[in-house]
Amino acid sequence: MTYRYRTGEKDYSEYWRFMALLLLLISLSLGIALTVIAVLLAQELSVPRNVTDMSISTEPIVLSKCGLNLDDIDISESVNPTVFSDLTGPEFESINRYLFDQTDLNVTKITEARIDSSYVHLIELLLPNKAETLKHLDGKTDAPKRWAKVVLFRGDLSIPEVQEYKVGPLPTPTSHRLLNYTGRRINPIPFNVRPPTLVELLHLEKTIWVELFTKLGFIIYESFGILVTDCKDKCLSFSSAPVSTSNIGSIKRQIWVGFNFQTEYYKLHPIDLQVLLQLDGTDPSKFNMSTVWYNQQSFKSADDLIQMYSNDSISKLKTSFPSNQEKEFSTMTLRGDILEKESHRAPRQLEPDGKRYTVKHQKVGYLGWSFHYRMSTSTGPMLLDVQYRKNRIAYEISLQEIVVFYSASNPLNRFSDFVDSLVLLGYAAKALVPGGDCPQHATFLPARHQTSSEPTSIVYKNAFCLFEQSTGVPLRRHHSYTSSHGSFYSGMMDDVLILRTILTIGNYDYIFDFIFHQNGVLEVKGISTGYIITSVYSPAEEKYGFRLQERVLGNIHHHMFNFKIDIDVSGNENRFETLDINVYEADNTDWSTNPETSTYHQIMFNRTLKSTELEAAYTFNFDAPKYLIFHNENSTDKYGNPRAYRISLLGMSKQTLPIGRGAEPSISWSRYQMAVTKRHEHEQSSSSMYAVFDALDPVVNFQDFLDDNETIVDQDLVAWITMGVHHIPHTEDLPVTPTTGGHLSFFLSPYNYFPEDPSMASRSAVRIDLSGTSAESPVNISRYGLDTDIRCVPESTDAYDEAIREDKNLLFSDF
Repeated sequence: MTYRYRTGEKDYSEYWRFMALLLLLISLSLGIALTVIAVLLAQELSVPRNVTDMSISTEPIVLSKCGLNLDDIDISESVNPTVFSDLTGPEFESINRYLFDQTDLNVTKITEARIDSSYVHLIELLLPNKAETLKHLDGKTDAPKRWAKVVLFRGDLSIPEVQEYKVGPLPTPTSHRLLNYTGRRINPIPFNVRPPTLVELLHLEKTIWVELFTKLGFIIYESFGILVTDCKDKCLSFSSAPVSTSNIGSIKRQIWVGFNFQTEYYKLHPIDLQVLLQLDGTDPSKFNMSTVWYNQQSFKSADDLIQMYSNDSISKLKTSFPSNQEKEFSTMTLRGDILEKESHRAPRQLEPDGKRYTVKHQKVGYLGWSFHYRMSTSTGPMLLDVQYRKNRIAYEISLQEIVVFYSASNPLNRFSDFVDSLVLLGYAAKALVPGGDCPQHATFLPARHQTSSEPTSIVYKNAFCLFEQSTGVPLRRHHSYTSSHGSFYSGMMDDVLILRTILTIGNYDYIFDFIFHQNGVLEVKGISTGYIITSVYSPAEEKYGFRLQERVLGNIHHHMFNFKIDIDVSGNENRFETLDINVYEADNTDWSTNPETSTYHQIMFNRTLKSTELEAAYTFNFDAPKYLIFHNENSTDKYGNPRAYRISLLGMSKQTLPIGRGAEPSISWSRYQMAVTKRHEHEQSSSSMYAVFDALDPVVNFQDFLDDNETIVDQDLVAWITMGVHHIPHTEDLPVTPTTGGHLSFFLSPYNYFPEDPSMASRSAVRIDLSGTSAESPVNISRYGLDTDIRCVPESTDAYDEAIREDKNLLFSDF
C-alpha cells in the first residue's frame, strides 16, 4: 500500500479501494466456505486439514467416505459351504441333535453336566482328505463330503476316557466313529490329561474352595486383609499351573493354584499363598489339597500350616490390598507427561477408491493372490489353498501350538509350563477393536465355535480383521541420478494385504499376521504383548528375574510358536534342498606374484538334496549358513533353474531345556527351527490340546514324525517351523509388554519361480525420468494411470463405539 501527500495530509482513496476489494473477497470466501460446511454437515463429514487451496475452482469440494464400494465383501455364512468352510450354524444344530439321539454316547447337556457325565468339549470341522480335495479343486470331481470332529469327555464310563469322533456326513449326520490316528501313541486318551473345563471349575468351587477358605480364612484375613465370606471390593483371584505328568511320574492330575489381589491387573499383584490340588478321577469329593505354600515355606497340608501358624512357629505375612486401585502401576489408563498436543491425532491410512480385495464367505482375492481362511477352534488361524497368479503355493499354512515356559523358585511359577492349546487356540480369538487392534478401514470377519463353555455354537463377530495398508517401506526402488547412469527414478511402496487375528490366552495376547506382498512373497508374523506373570519378590527369586515393584518380580520365560506349512510348489511332489554357503579358497596366481596372496578366499554355495526326514531336521548354525529351498524337480525355468520357493526364518529361538526331561517331550517340535516330513493324513498336527499334561507319554509325539525317517524326495512335503523368544521382564514391561522388538516372522518367497519380479505388473509404482540430456529437457512423471487426487475421508470409530455401547458382548463375555 502506498501513501500520496496533499498539503501535508495522507490520501486514503487507494486505501479504501483496497479495503473494499478485500471485503468483497472475504465475502466471497465466506460464501464458499459456508457452502462447503453445509455440504459437509449434510454428509456428517469433516474436512481434512490439508485441504487449503480453494482458488483452483469456485465449485465446493465435496468429500465422501473412502472405501464405500462394498459389493465385493460378503462375510456371511454360506448356505453351500465349501470343503474349507468352518461349520455353519445349521450344521452345528444338526450335529447336536444327532449326538443327543445316540444312546451309546450318553451325551448330557453341558448345563447339566458333571465330571462323571459324558459331555461335548469340542465340535469343529474335520478337514477332508487332501488327495480328494485337490481333485475337486482342480475340477475333476465333486466336493468331498463334509464331516465334523467331536471331542467327548466320557466321565460316565467305568474307566473314564476322552474320545474323539468323526461325525457326519453334513449337513445331516447319520454316523459316528472313533478317530483312530495311527500317529497317536495313546488311543483312547487318558481322562486325567483332558484340558480343564468350566464343569470341573464349578466342582472345585463347591468342594476344595470351601475347604480352603473355611480352614485358612483367618490366615488369609490376618495376612492379606481379605474376608473370604464377604470380600466386597477387596477380593482374591486365582492363577493355575497344570503339572505335567512327567514331573509326577504317573498319569495323575495335579494343578498348582496361586492367589492374587483382584484388581487391574491381577497377575501383577500376587500374594504368597499357593496350594497343590489332586484332581484324579470323576468324584469331586475325593479331590484334595496335598501341599500348601505360604510365605516362602511349604507345608504338607492346610492343617500343618494352621498348626504352625497358630503356634507362632513360622514367620507370618502382613500384606495390604492395593489402596488406590485406579492409580496402581498395573492399570492401563492414561498417565504421565502426555506426549501429544490435545488436538493432534495420529496419521491414518485410507482406501481412496475402495477396497482392492474381495471376500466371498471365507475366500479372499487380492491382486493375484487367493486363499481360503478359517479359524480352527483347537489350533487357531489357518490358510488353505494359497495361490498366487493361479499357482498353488501351499495347501495349508496354520498355527499349531503356542507355549510359554516359566522359571521360578516358588512352585506355581516353576511349574508354569503352559502348552496353550489346552484353552483351544481359535476359541481365544474373541474381539478385535478398530483403531486399537486393526485400522478403522479393516473388514472384520467372524468365527463360530462350540466348546464345553456354552450349550450351543457361538459367533465372535470380530475374530479376524482384513485390511490393506502401506508398510511405509519401498518394495523396490532405484535412483539413477546422473545422465551417464540413465537419469531416472523408479520405485514402489510395499502395499500389502494383512489377515490378522489376536489370541488372548490368560494374561498374554498373541498377534498373528498373514501378510501378502505384491511380489509373490507371503510373510507370517507372530508378536507377543499383554501382561507378564509375576512372583512375590524374595531373594530366592532373584536368579529368575528383576524386581519390578516393591513386592513384585518378573519371571524369565520362553515363548514359542509352531506353524505348519503344507507346501505345494508346482504340484505336490516336491524336494527339499539347501544351498549351503561355504568359504572357497580360489587360485589367485594369475593376478598376484606374491606367495602370500597366491590364494583368495571368497564364498560359494553347494546344492544339497535332503533325502530323509532326519536328514532334513534343521537347527540353525552360524558356521553353516544356508538357504532352505522347496521345488518340483520337473519344473524349471528356461535356464534349467528349479522354479522354487524359499523359506526364510527370522524368528528363530533355541529350546535350551534337556531333551526328554520335564515337560519337554510334549513339545518335541521345539527341538528344531524347521523340520520337513512326508505328509500323512494321520500327522495332521504337531501338538494336541492334551499336551500340557501328557509329557510322560504324549498323545501326539512330534519326534515320532521324524524317527520313522521316511524318504522325502519327490514327495508331498510339510515344513514345521518354530519361532520363539526368551523374555526377561524389565520395568518398561509395566503395565504390559510392548510389541516393539518382539516381531517374529518367516517368509515364503519365490526363488527362480518367475522370470522377473512379478510386482513389475503393479500400477502402484512411480517412474520419473528426463526426455533428454540437456538442462532444458522436460521431466516425465508416470503413475501408470492412477489418479493422485484424493477427495475422501477415512472411516471413523464412531460406528464401533456406538455398537459396543449397544451390545457389550462384542467385547466382553459376561452378558
